[in-house]
Parts: sequence; structure tokens; C-alpha cells
Amino acid sequence: MDSETKKLTPLKFLPDKQDTPWGSIEYKLADLGFIDSMASEGWLGGNTIGDIMQTYLERVSGETSFNWYGTQFPVLVKRMHVKGCTPLHLNPDDEAAEQRYDAFGKTALWYVEDAGKDAALYLGFKKEVGAAQLYEAGQDGSITSLLHKVKPSKGEFYLITPGMVHSAKDVTLLEVSEASELSFNLDTDLEEAFDLVDMGAWRNPLPKPEGTLIVSLPQFTVNAISLSQALKSHRDEDDTFLIYITLEGEAVIQAHSNNYKVAKGDLIMIPAEVQDFALLPAAPGTVLLEVRMDPRPENDIVSEPIDDGSQD
Repeated sequence: MDSETKKLTPLKFLPDKQDTPWGSIEYKLADLGFIDSMASEGWLGGNTIGDIMQTYLERVSGETSFNWYGTQFPVLVKRMHVKGCTPLHLNPDDEAAEQRYDAFGKTALWYVEDAGKDAALYLGFKKEVGAAQLYEAGQDGSITSLLHKVKPSKGEFYLITPGMVHSAKDVTLLEVSEASELSFNLDTDLEEAFDLVDMGAWRNPLPKPEGTLIVSLPQFTVNAISLSQALKSHRDEDDTFLIYITLEGEAVIQAHSNNYKVAKGDLIMIPAEVQDFALLPAAPGTVLLEVRMDPRPENDIVSEPIDDGSQD
């Protein structure tokens, strides 16, 4: 049986840690070119997610993702260990990123894994600011005084929308986002990103959670699942990859008569092709973060589907 006819299996990946002036970034699953996560075990072990996507296409990501993103795996998952304070950043939206940089924009969800005694998040502005006020504050270094400051606690979620200026201090964050690291450091790139800044007062963009749902966006859907008993999946029309990250406790995923242990902090990706599997708690208080891509409308924030030539 050759690799083209072999069944795909759940995939774990080797983390890739990058040191920064403010701490470190641990890429858990990334298809970015300069960071390309490598499968760590199984018959696809040693292959990168980029190579796997090039070979197995929608069998990995599902048709919705493939129709929009082609052979680009659409989601990035990373952990940020912030010891100091990150620079003030801003992410462009999909339309601006595509038109100006031929790239994807970035919407991100932050989960607070740990918060130090000096922990703080800066998210948007306290109140609406004017263009002249923002420019002057960026030039004289007083922009932080304009920002909405949050004291984060472990277990909280924050949505980072395009245009929202943001920074983090003394905190460990798990980030789920579009597969893009396109952002602007406002200390150095303010003029280039100036027209992309959301100058309105900060409003919490996350709706009140309903059941397991944390957020549902065209780019990704995220659920938090308290796993107190075995859950079985029989996916008939559920055509999407599934990513599970263990936030608390420990889980076991059963698929193709194999068991895959997912300890706290671990990530596993279940390709769209894997239809039948089970989630089992292996420790009390197990909580999983589930990331997926649900069907998206034809006319949404990405102007056109990606044509990468793979159908030619």
C-alpha cells in the first residue's frame, strides 16, 4: 500500500521555540514557510505540515479550508512566554493584507495560561482617539497612556481583532490565529500602519460563551470542552480538520485502533479524512480546546479564494 492510499492518522508535531527580547515563542503548529512544523511520529513522522498539505490537500484540511486557502494550512497555534512586555502591535485585516502584501491578515484568540503578579494586557484604546492625537503619542512615546489596560487571569480568553493595538506583559498566552505573522510594531511601523488602526474605544469583541463555544469566525471556530466522559465522533458531513490542545488534565484520542496521549499543553491535529475517533479523559478535570473551520459564506472578509494552481 503506497502513501497515497494509506489512511491519514492524528498528527502530533515537534515544537519550535524562538527566543525574543521579551521572552519566547513556542510554535505548536505553523505552516508559515520560515516556520514549518514537523510531524513527530507515525508513518508521516519527519514530514512538515507544508509537505503533508502539498501531498494530501483537502484530505488534511477539509474542502472548506482547501477552497479558500489552497495548500496553506489555515491555522497557527503558538505559545507566548512573555517575561517582559511585548512591543505594541497591530494586525491588518484580510483585505488590506491581500491587497498590499499578497498575504493573509490576522485575527487571533488569546487564552491566558498563566499570569504573573505584574501581568497586563493592553487592548485598544480607553476612548476614541483622533488621528493627530495618535500620531503625536506615537512620536513622543506616550501612546501607552491612551490604551485600555486589562489585568488578566488564568483561564480567560481575549479576541485580538484586526486594527486593535495590543501588547502583553508578564503572562503566558496560547494563541490561535490565522496562519499569518503579518503585524506591525507601532514603535517602528506607525506610519505604514497608521490607516489600519482602529481608533475607536475598546469594546469586548467576544460574545458571552454559549455551551462549549468560545468564538465562531470565518477564519476558525474554537470550543472549550470539559471532558468528563468519553466522546465519540462519527463525522458524516463534518468536513474540517480538528485541533485539540489539552488545557488541563490529560486526554487520550482513539483512532484506527491506536491510542494517542495528549498531556497538558500538548497539541494533536486530526485530519478531515479521519471520520471516526473518540476522546477519552485520562485525568480528572480534563479540558480541551478544539479548533476547527466551519463552512463559510461565499462573500466574507477574504475577497477571493486562493488559487494556488494545484487544480491545474
